[in-house]
Amino acid sequence: MTYKTEFIKRAVDANAFVSSDTYATVVNPKIWDTKLRAYEEKNIIFANHAEIIDFRTPGRDYTVTVDAAPTAAAAVAETDAVTIQPITNRQVVFTPTEYGTAMQTTRKELARAFFSVMDNMTKKLGYSLALQKDTLGVTAASEGATTNYVVNDVTSSDIASTDTLELADFTRSVRAIKNLYYEPVKAMICPSQEEQILNISQVQKVNEFGTRDAIDKGLVGQLFGLKIYVTHSIPVSSNQAKMLVMGQSQTGEQAMGLAIKRDPMIERDYDPFFRKESLIAHEEYNWQVLHPGAIVTVESYAA
Repeated sequence: MTYKTEFIKRAVDANAFVSSDTYATVVNPKIWDTKLRAYEEKNIIFANHAEIIDFRTPGRDYTVTVDAAPTAAAAVAETDAVTIQPITNRQVVFTPTEYGTAMQTTRKELARAFFSVMDNMTKKLGYSLALQKDTLGVTAASEGATTNYVVNDVTSSDIASTDTLELADFTRSVRAIKNLYYEPVKAMICPSQEEQILNISQVQKVNEFGTRDAIDKGLVGQLFGLKIYVTHSIPVSSNQAKMLVMGQSQTGEQAMGLAIKRDPMIERDYDPFFRKESLIAHEEYNWQVLHPGAIVTVESYAA
């Protein structure tokens, strides 16, 4: 019996599988990537309403074909031929860029903290990636919009505190999008504009959507068929901000396209000389306007 016990002990000493083994990294992988994506998705608002284009394949640029809107039908005299209009389309090129951020802590702080420092840094990194993605999308939409209005038709430099969003700004935006044969579906606003809109009695409050508030992040109400979302990614500068009213094509294609080259991922690095633990998060994507005629900006006062 002693012999058997000693034999087993020696076997364990020589061949035990422990977490420091190289093979352990295969069967016991890190889960930081999964958490990072979850934290980013939790904070994304604008990007959730884009046409997602999968570019997770080899290549530097990705070209997509977009159908161009047809012109309106024309009156035809009884003996005249009907005019044939060409079937046209156009191409949009996506060139993804890598975006990244990182955070660092010391081995001493990891041992002394009352909460998971690594988990906390992962949350912050996910938020940072989400903030950048939404900000870039909003910028691309604002710069690529076909139609641009200013509240009360004042010049941009003369916007005053009385130039706030009203019902007419929504109806005018809806009409502009429909006139170009698109279907208006959503509006993106900043928190200051949210207050202006919630003061409009016709706006439906979020609690009238039932459980929709758990599905559409940032949803605050609906007006004239437009779902209204609030996001901090709408920039406020010099007490001015641009509401984005966006539509989709008659076949349901969104105004904005987001080409994903590489999903968000996180890597971990430890420097034993300085006893520092680092988390590096990065991803690769590109925003492009697919349907500029389906985007209207409305500039108003914003605190």
